[in-house]
Amino acid sequence: LVTFFLLPLYTHMFTPEEYGVVSLAYAFMGFALILYRYGMDSALMKYAVQKAGPERGEYISTIYGLQVISSVVFSCILFFSRNIIAKIVLGVDKPEWIALLSGVLLLDALWNLPVLLLRTEEKPVSFIVFNLTNVLSTMGFNIFFVAILKMGILGVLFANLAASSIVFILSLPIIMKRVSFSTIQPVTLKIVFKFAIPFLPAGIFTMIMELANRYLLYWMAGTQEVGLYSAGYKLGILGLIVVMGFNMGWTPYFLKRGKEDGAREDFSQAATLFLGLLGFVTVAVSLWVPEIMRFPIGSRTLIGEQFWSTQNVVLCILFAYFFFGTYVIQLPGIFMKELTNWIPIFRAIGATVNIALNILLIPKYGVIGSAWATVFAFMFMSLSVFIRSHKIYPVPYNWFAWLYPVIFMVIVSITGENVWIRLTITFFYPAAWFLFVINDEERAALKRF
Repeated sequence: LVTFFLLPLYTHMFTPEEYGVVSLAYAFMGFALILYRYGMDSALMKYAVQKAGPERGEYISTIYGLQVISSVVFSCILFFSRNIIAKIVLGVDKPEWIALLSGVLLLDALWNLPVLLLRTEEKPVSFIVFNLTNVLSTMGFNIFFVAILKMGILGVLFANLAASSIVFILSLPIIMKRVSFSTIQPVTLKIVFKFAIPFLPAGIFTMIMELANRYLLYWMAGTQEVGLYSAGYKLGILGLIVVMGFNMGWTPYFLKRGKEDGAREDFSQAATLFLGLLGFVTVAVSLWVPEIMRFPIGSRTLIGEQFWSTQNVVLCILFAYFFFGTYVIQLPGIFMKELTNWIPIFRAIGATVNIALNILLIPKYGVIGSAWATVFAFMFMSLSVFIRSHKIYPVPYNWFAWLYPVIFMVIVSITGENVWIRLTITFFYPAAWFLFVINDEERAALKRF
């Protein structure tokens, strides 16, 4: 969301090539944070919830102690290798920028765990305040360093460092009350490592799905193409926001409901309603991307004119996140049958398809080829879950409700710029969906909302 909200600023202040460098920096931070955390955030969530009393404090202290030591080591490696990796990571020979990134990554890794503790302790207000502080301070410092001081890309890095420093300092009281390094025991270290490490490959494959094409575009087409792709990608992220917002409630719901009577019918209804909503967001945003990009803000538009050519990328990314939604909605069977060790495999399938198609399509189709590679990657990932779970945990889905948004996505891809046609499609989708696609039970479930 931070990079989405900053998109108007970046697309007006930076050229596509400069924005490509910024995008590579954010992509690198996404990859690096997976290594910095190596499953320790998941371990903290598990043991902070399941343990109590002194034992809980022992596990929290162990996990945070490991995170401090490893994060310092990783950041030192980045700092001292900055002259070697700068060109590879950022596309420009700026070692001092890697030094700043090493500081940002260190602080982000360390403030993340205390904030997660607030979530395990069911303190939503404090949790939201910390995350909003991070978002708002990042945006504010970007405006200050980039728009006011005109520091360019260096200003983006300073803004992230300043915001991370503030949140880290604010998080210290949380961790100081709960951590005592004297309580760390070797047996606890072993237990924590055994649980956390398997999350590392799943995280890496996820980041490959999300971010690898930036580097493939850079290597095969240059930083300008990375900037154009990333601008379109950030508008398409509206689909991801819907999926992740749904998943915040979906996972705890199906874990609790899955073993009760009638669970599979409920899961089917949830799939119909969720995919209907996700499909509508996908279709509506895809239809009106030109107007969204050109939305006037004072004397300027929401997105800088030199990035308007990326509207087809937006369409593809929205399609991709629809298929990510079909992946998420099928996860109950994997969890109910305790097949979570397959999740890294599903992500690996998606990552492999993504890389292979990027290599094949970028030379011929450039940015749009990379975007379509993302669509097929999520499609194959969703298909792999279906193949694995359908026989062992069949859910009576309304398959026409699944197909309906896909039909409209195909229609949108061939729709021209006629305003009346686009308005017709926008209003016809929800009306026909409610009247002809969903069944009586799903309609009743919708009315209960």
